[in-house]
Amino acid sequence: MLLYPIVLFILTFIVSKYFFHKRKKSIGIAADVTTFLLFFSVSHVYTVIFVKNIGFLLIICSLVFASILTFLEWRTKHEIEVRSLLRKIWRILFMLLCLFYAFLWVFGVIRYVFSYIS
Repeated sequence: MLLYPIVLFILTFIVSKYFFHKRKKSIGIAADVTTFLLFFSVSHVYTVIFVKNIGFLLIICSLVFASILTFLEWRTKHEIEVRSLLRKIWRILFMLLCLFYAFLWVFGVIRYVFSYIS
């Protein structure tokens, strides 16, 4: 379960790069596809490490974040472009989930090494 988001990102990038021949668009498509899997992966890795399920909390935090970002978008532009707003929310969630996933991965490896040593 640790490597699935990375593998999915790379495979999606390669396939979309083959079809679209544009690196920036391919990275965006790969990020969009991988974000969905990251929700499950982060929840699962957190459950494995801390024996506590955060799936529901992760969804609630994402919805609160999306609401705040929507409000800020409305306050600055007074008119919301739904498609660009959803893309922005999804890509920021991708970055946040990737950071959280990487942090959990490193923490899990360090915890495993310490449990192996002692």
